[in-house]
Amino acid sequence: MAKPLNQIELGTTCVIKDTGKPGTLQRIFHYPTKYLVKTDDGDFGYYSTHEITFEGYEVPKTSLKIAEIPYDGIGSSFAIWVPFQAESQVEHHFLSTKEIVWEMITSLETYNVWFDGIQRAIPDLKTKRYVHQYSFDKLPIKPGSYFKIRPASLAPWFRCRIITVEKEKEFGFDFRFTPLFSEYITFKIEESKNGVFVICNRYSKGMFSFLSLIGWNNKRSKILQRLAEITPVIVNEPDEKSDDNSDNDAGESRDYTIAVVVNKALDGDSDPLNSVSDVVTRGKAKALLIRIKRGSADRPTIPDKTAPSISSSPSSTGSDAKLTREQTIAMVVNKALDGDEDPLTSLTDKVTRAKAKALIVKIKRGAAERPPMPDTSLAETASPAAKLSPEQTFAVAINKAIEGDMEPINSMEDKVTRGKAKALLVKIKRGTAEAPPMPEFSGSAKIESSVSVSETDEQLMERLIAAGLKGDMEEINSLENKVLRGKIKAAIVKAKRKK
Repeated sequence: MAKPLNQIELGTTCVIKDTGKPGTLQRIFHYPTKYLVKTDDGDFGYYSTHEITFEGYEVPKTSLKIAEIPYDGIGSSFAIWVPFQAESQVEHHFLSTKEIVWEMITSLETYNVWFDGIQRAIPDLKTKRYVHQYSFDKLPIKPGSYFKIRPASLAPWFRCRIITVEKEKEFGFDFRFTPLFSEYITFKIEESKNGVFVICNRYSKGMFSFLSLIGWNNKRSKILQRLAEITPVIVNEPDEKSDDNSDNDAGESRDYTIAVVVNKALDGDSDPLNSVSDVVTRGKAKALLIRIKRGSADRPTIPDKTAPSISSSPSSTGSDAKLTREQTIAMVVNKALDGDEDPLTSLTDKVTRAKAKALIVKIKRGAAERPPMPDTSLAETASPAAKLSPEQTFAVAINKAIEGDMEPINSMEDKVTRGKAKALLVKIKRGTAEAPPMPEFSGSAKIESSVSVSETDEQLMERLIAAGLKGDMEEINSLENKVLRGKIKAAIVKAKRKK
């Protein structure tokens, strides 16, 4: 029966397993479950669930099924201590490649994140430059190299030495977090069918070697689990089988994507790397980026390819460059809702991508409706603002901002123009300036303006100094010329001191 054994009705007949005597249930005790049973000869006794059987109730047998890949990635762990000698081992399965796991294990600067007992690690180098003394980029990962660790206690810094280095196979070093004994720690990497196994062995000897096993079950046996939490997961179980031609095409496309995103990341733009949807490609790109920064690999050259996959436009019509922001958002949102998220992730404009993602969330929640698909054939004539002069575009943006639409101002690429627009908007709201007249245009007629807004540096300084003395610093802070911005701020400080 499915009824729990601690909810059996009183008076139920039972049989004691050891003696075979029948009896009746008198009372149930909890935590742990015990039964008060009265046998037919009048004796009372206390029995547990495995000492008696109830008529009509069966105790299900429990069993543990062990998968090929260990549960939660744990392979095995044990610790043993004999007089004056301690040894322990932890084995963990990583859903990653041996290259990435090797980089994680040899990155000594991150040991304070996952290795129990280390508060901070620094290299031990003898160099003339002060900054190089604390840079792991200058520490060669080879036998004989020294580094220092500060334990998570009141103990001072301890010097450690790298002993074993076999690339992508084994890494070992002497370790000490107390002056009473030292340990030899090794990490071995073994490839498996899906990912890699990492085996950590720790060995110490001496009168105080038993201290290495204090807190073993709670913290020290789980160091590889914490390392797995920060290691990129790039290996998935193969769900589909593809032919050789598709594998070759995917390999070429992956190499091209890795080269493109790595070069952009080295130039300071990490968005293409983070937007790669393929976890294997993204993991390999991050691993290559780590090796390049450590100096163990060269910057890749971008192979020749006519259709880049990262910087491609969201649509295949070829007219996306002429679409407005609203049309682009509508297009990528519709494609994302249909299951194609590549146009959304390939958007280079952060504002457009963020607005598109926010609209998708609202649509899925039911708070917004799906936008209509834009007509790309009318993309060239969709935006009359593209034919306006800069002064007219400036006036349109100011008037729309007064109505509550800040998008035209925020989408200005020129920082100086954007700063001027925001400064004028503040003045209009304060009542110290008037809004510019809205330009008139019809159809495709081009409106040419003979008004040219140009001023010398001296005139710009005079105007911005006067604005700064009134408390308006927005346009000053938006200046790209750092020298001119510094002169203006210095003049404002001097003028305020004279007052």
